[in-house]
Amino acid sequence: MNKLAKLDKVDYQLLRLLQRNSNVTHDYLSRQIGLSKAAVFERVKRLETVGYIKNYYALIDTEKAGLGITFFLQVALASNNQTAIRLFLQKVDEVDAIIECHHVTGFANFLLKIVTTDMHSFQQLLLGEMSKIEEIGSIASMIVLSVVKDSKVIPLPVD
Repeated sequence: MNKLAKLDKVDYQLLRLLQRNSNVTHDYLSRQIGLSKAAVFERVKRLETVGYIKNYYALIDTEKAGLGITFFLQVALASNNQTAIRLFLQKVDEVDAIIECHHVTGFANFLLKIVTTDMHSFQQLLLGEMSKIEEIGSIASMIVLSVVKDSKVIPLPVD
């Protein structure tokens, strides 16, 4: 399987199962799919090697972890040249509170997702780390009042 290879029905089944719970065993996967453990192991390894599976991680409850407030920042850069974008992205990568950065269309160039402990820490982030990023032209912030849906499960096509 190369990066351009189409996934088959079994690959999609594996991906669906693993993205819902990546902590399952190869034994469980083999029973669900009807392949041997060795065949499942080989398929999962190939999916990892070619990049369909990028990583495994634990999904943390932000509130229980003391990060009770989520914000989105719409960031418009002062300049849209490649150097400004590259420098902005390097600086954003260094800010731990920024957990997502999306390059978008519209008024803003980027949409950032930020988690913090409280309003004061968000203010400190804006006045401290974010104000040091010279490439930023303007920022519009949004506070998340509640999360209605927060799925990390990709809607894979049915094979």
